[in-house]
Amino acid sequence: MYDEELLDRGLHPRFKGKMAEILPIKLVNASCGDEISVFLKVKDGVIVDGKWDGNGCAISLASADVFIEEIKGKTVEEAKELSDDFSKMILGEESGGKRLTSAKCLKCVSRMPARANCAKLAWKSLEKIT
Repeated sequence: MYDEELLDRGLHPRFKGKMAEILPIKLVNASCGDEISVFLKVKDGVIVDGKWDGNGCAISLASADVFIEEIKGKTVEEAKELSDDFSKMILGEESGGKRLTSAKCLKCVSRMPARANCAKLAWKSLEKIT
């Protein structure tokens, strides 16, 4: 049912951790209890580094991991555009996912609409930065 990359990211995350010098953006999915903290280092409008930490289902954890991979090195605006593309993809919209790379492993969420909030959790952190 899940993409192999999604399962691997859930079990072996590449970007899990904390950044002591960065205040976390704390996110909670009230419908299932997933809790993710996102740490984003932004310099001159570019996301130069990021980590995430927390607990949740395989979808929210894998999504947090690919989220960091997708946005590192992007401007905040570019990251927000990728976030819109990601939302469209997991909601099954035809135009979604075209600019994404590793986050395409979550395309299977489009077959499970109840899990969309799990997948979007870490991506919502972009709403809290300028």
